[in-house]
Amino acid sequence: MPQHVLLRAVEKLDLIHVKRLIDELENNVSDSGVFESIFQEYLHHENTLMYVIEHQVDGIIGFASCKGQRLLHHQGMVFEIQEMIVRARHQGKGYGRLLFEKIHQEVEVRSAKSLEVTSNKRRKEAHAFYESMGFRNSHEKFTIYF
Repeated sequence: MPQHVLLRAVEKLDLIHVKRLIDELENNVSDSGVFESIFQEYLHHENTLMYVIEHQVDGIIGFASCKGQRLLHHQGMVFEIQEMIVRARHQGKGYGRLLFEKIHQEVEVRSAKSLEVTSNKRRKEAHAFYESMGFRNSHEKFTIYF
């Protein structure tokens, strides 16, 4: 790991920084109250993993969350990366790989059946990244929005 960054578990005080990253990822401004409520749920859920990359100069530049659940059709624990972002100006420097490798290690320790990720069709660079990490495009996702 580069000396100028720290990969660590998310802490309660990281909320505002994580919100900024998610807002950047989604090109949106999240409702602060709703965001905080979900963030607190993530922090207290035993099968939710959350990590940040903290840069010595620029502060928190990356975030990833991953939730696990037991699924009948997999007959065991399956983890899915829910959110993963590295600030645009820090992309291509291996920070996403650090986040992914940490999640991958933690999921393996938990004897998961699989690790999954869903990525919007418009995020072609993200797809290339996930494929380079060993993911296979094995499913189609269908969504109804309310």
